[in-house]
Amino acid sequence: MKIEGMNKSDWLMLILIVVILIGTDYSNLQTLDYILFVCVAFWVVMLGIRLYVTNVKNKR
Repeated sequence: MKIEGMNKSDWLMLILIVVILIGTDYSNLQTLDYILFVCVAFWVVMLGIRLYVTNVKNKR
C-alpha cells in the first residue's frame, strides 16, 4: 500500500512509537512519559496535516 507523502522514516517512526507504547508501564508514569505522549500526539497531528495537504489539497 503506497500512501503519497508517507516516507520510510514515517513508517519507522510509527513502528517505534507502537513498540514504545506497548512497553510503557501505564500504572507508573513519569514526567518523561507524559512528554513522550505529547510529542507523539503532536507528531501524529502534523503527519495527518501533511498527508491531508499532499493527498487532498494538491489533487484539486
